[in-house]
Amino acid sequence: MKKILLWVIGIISVLIITFFVATFYVKNNWKPLLEQQLKSAILNSTDSLYSISYKSIDVNPLSGNLKLVEFKLTPNLKVYNKLVALQKAPNNLFQLNVDKLVITKANAKKAVAEKKLNIETIEINHPQLTITNKRQSYNDTLSKVKSNKTLFQLIKNIFEEVQVGKIMLNDIDFTHINSNKNKTKKTAIKNLNISITDILVDSISQNDSSRLYYTKSIDIKLEGYKIATPDSLYFVNVDSLNFSSSKNILTVSKFKLEPRMGANAFYRKVNYAKDYFNLTFNKLVFRNIDFDLFLKQQKFKAETFNITKANISVYNNNAYPKKLNDKTGRFPHQQLLKVPLEMNISKINLANVNISYTEYDAASKETGKITFNNTRGTIYNVTNNENDLAKNSVMVAKLQSNILNKAPLDLTFKFFMKSKIGAFSYVGAVGAFDGRIANQIVRPLGMAEIKSLTVKKLAFNVNANQYKAKGKMRFTYANLKVNVLKLDTNGKIKKMGFISKLANIFIIRTDNPNNTGEFIAGNIAYLRPKTTSFFSFLWKSLFMGIKESVGVNKEKEKSINKSSAAIQNLLSNIKNTMDTIKKRRAERKENREIRKLEKQQLKIDTTKIITK
Repeated sequence: MKKILLWVIGIISVLIITFFVATFYVKNNWKPLLEQQLKSAILNSTDSLYSISYKSIDVNPLSGNLKLVEFKLTPNLKVYNKLVALQKAPNNLFQLNVDKLVITKANAKKAVAEKKLNIETIEINHPQLTITNKRQSYNDTLSKVKSNKTLFQLIKNIFEEVQVGKIMLNDIDFTHINSNKNKTKKTAIKNLNISITDILVDSISQNDSSRLYYTKSIDIKLEGYKIATPDSLYFVNVDSLNFSSSKNILTVSKFKLEPRMGANAFYRKVNYAKDYFNLTFNKLVFRNIDFDLFLKQQKFKAETFNITKANISVYNNNAYPKKLNDKTGRFPHQQLLKVPLEMNISKINLANVNISYTEYDAASKETGKITFNNTRGTIYNVTNNENDLAKNSVMVAKLQSNILNKAPLDLTFKFFMKSKIGAFSYVGAVGAFDGRIANQIVRPLGMAEIKSLTVKKLAFNVNANQYKAKGKMRFTYANLKVNVLKLDTNGKIKKMGFISKLANIFIIRTDNPNNTGEFIAGNIAYLRPKTTSFFSFLWKSLFMGIKESVGVNKEKEKSINKSSAAIQNLLSNIKNTMDTIKKRRAERKENREIRKLEKQQLKIDTTKIITK
């Protein structure tokens, strides 16, 4: 047993010594060879556009492990400018720094003997990648794309096959610089993780349609992303973002636009009546994304975009001065055309979206609020791509909602994307509801109160552009009575009883149609002031139709204003007259009291004289 044990120990010792000697020899002879091959491969495959450098390299061919520390991929700008002059430059220029790159279980023997490189994993820690995009028009043509060499053609002189089980990029700092416009736009993302599975580069896989850039799946994950907006008023928060190329799905959970301060501090900072937003989107899902198109041409294309369970809250305080900027050319479809990223989304589906607008009114010192609850529907053909717009230039939005959680709304927009004056149309209807629910916004913001109103249906059809709106409204209702309000000397809202009675009797139509069957349709002909926003433009256009339907047209409105002024003057004169009469009565009463006292005093004096 002793001899056997000695033999075993001796054999193991010899094997260990042989292993270390062989490893040391191979390591020291392969390292410079590998460095040379690696640097020359990068230069040759990129036409000298890129070079690499690193602080240290540790390679073990026997185990198939390699570690690079402080690796850098750097573009040569002189070469790039030459390629631009020759119309051969790529759209994207890359700059890459990596803290550490680790390759495990690379089959070095097979790579040398058979020119087949098989690697189990590649792990890249904290890569800092900057992509500068400057689109070259000659890269957009199909013939040029086809003439470009494939990845396999670039490496086939080195390897006939490259296979990697998994590539993990951890904690990426990504910066994208868009140099296509006059003003360069920079976008940065941190804490990004990317996992690439089953990479295969060979003569067959380059034509495999089931693979995206030779991979079976690219998975992107971003968690806890937070960035401040350029105006320092808001934070953009994302709980998580996940993308899978194998499923072609991008999912964003809990996207928020949150104010960095409370409303009072916000208005003290901006010092004018600016909208104060608070947005939360629980789930955003893009499906069937053309990831290949995005990578090649930076064009975003998706079949559907689903927005589920969102809250959109807007507040304004009109106690602050208004900033009267020209808002011409800022309608939603006009803004879409200005987005620097070319996009095409076939359908945007909305479900359970709650929208609210709240405004504090300095005159009434009260706050009004209107809500659009459970907004849902679909927006079709959301695109700013010129080629797509040449085929179909109309974006259509079909929406349903519940106004103030009571009145059902059905609304269809058509946006004519190629119109130079921002043309659009909207058709809609509001179903039956008790009109008194509108008092929560009419009372504080309109200084009026709906005493009674049964709305049967409100339907409208309007054609508009950035300058004017023209259309018809059919407002069917019954038992309309209003109270006109004003502020008393104590700053409290009170009813103007006499004016309200005059308005209900002589001005407002109580019913439409009336008891004889006569129906008045409201005409909409509204010229938009340059400072009016899109949504304010919609409301003011519709309000004109409502006023005409209840009997207040332009002529009558002028007459009402004159009559109201005359009545106010009459009431003021009556009040002044009554005050004068009261004053004179008080003076006469005072004079009578004085004469009475004088008589009493005279009588007392006379009695004293007689007595004496």
